[in-house]
This record gives sequence, C-alpha cells and structure tokens, in this order.
Amino acid sequence: MLTLLSPRCRLLCLSLLTVALAGCAGSTGGARPQGAAAANAVTSADSLAQTSWELVRWTQNGGALRDIPHGDNGEPVRLTFLAQGKEYRVNGFAGCNRYMGTYKLEGGKLFINAPAMTRMACVPPERARLETDYLRGLTAIDTFTLDSGGAPRHLTFNLRDGDVLEFERRQDPPTP
Repeated sequence: MLTLLSPRCRLLCLSLLTVALAGCAGSTGGARPQGAAAANAVTSADSLAQTSWELVRWTQNGGALRDIPHGDNGEPVRLTFLAQGKEYRVNGFAGCNRYMGTYKLEGGKLFINAPAMTRMACVPPERARLETDYLRGLTAIDTFTLDSGGAPRHLTFNLRDGDVLEFERRQDPPTP
C-alpha cells in the first residue's frame, strides 16, 4: 500500500507511524542509581526538579558514536524535569517533536513515563529514527549516574540494550 503513495507521502506516513509507536512507550520500569550522587538523588522526589538537560553524546552498544542532529530551528534534544507541589513532570524536544510525561523517584529508582507528544512530520529519516530511538530509550533506562550530589552538571542514562545517553545540564527552568 505504501508503494502506491508518493515518496514524500510515504515518508510522512512512516514518520507518523514511528512517532505513534514511540508514543505508546510507557515507563522505564525503574532505573537504578549508580554512584553516590545518583543514589542521593533517588532519596528525594525534588532532586531532579527544575533541571534541564541536553543530549550531547550517544554511545551505541559496541562503542560507536551516534550522530545527534538538532531540530530545524537548531534546537537540541532536551529533557527537563519539573515539579510543582506533588506533580512531577518531564518534557523536552526529541529531534522533531516536543514530548511530555511524568517522572518519579521511588523505591530507590527513577521512573520516566513520556506518553504524549506533538505529531510533526520528521524529515530527514535519520532524525525520525533518532527521535524514535530516543523516546524508546527513555522507557528502557537500566541505570543512571550524576556527576555530583550538589548541583550536578552531567547525567548519564545506561540503557538496557547497552547504549549510553549522556546529558549536560543547561539553563534550568524557572521555579514555579
């Protein structure tokens, strides 16, 4: 059926399907902390609150580095943790689309659930794959690390498939 459509329409349909499948992803199942700073972070639901992170390095299982292109307007792949009262939310930019969801630090683990996102077409295909893999990665974090307990500047997610996502802290969002 897709072969009867124009190349542009096929790409749009595949991008929408990819985004829809990524949007179905649920929670991480609980990422375990590694190191003292991460272990300290899971003791309080506010530890990551009001922090913003940019994905700066993606090392694939086996050691190859993955290219991390920015969006059309130069926006980087980003993850922001927000807390207001007892509401703990995540949001960010996945390469083409904005996403939003929730997070919690419970039972000594980090849980991220990012089910909602905008539905913009994602061209070129490499960026669509990156976005899908990134959103899937947020649901498959095995362990995470922080570089310090006070004001961490580096966050690492070690995924179940062996990939490693490294984030650097950027300007934090305003406190509500």
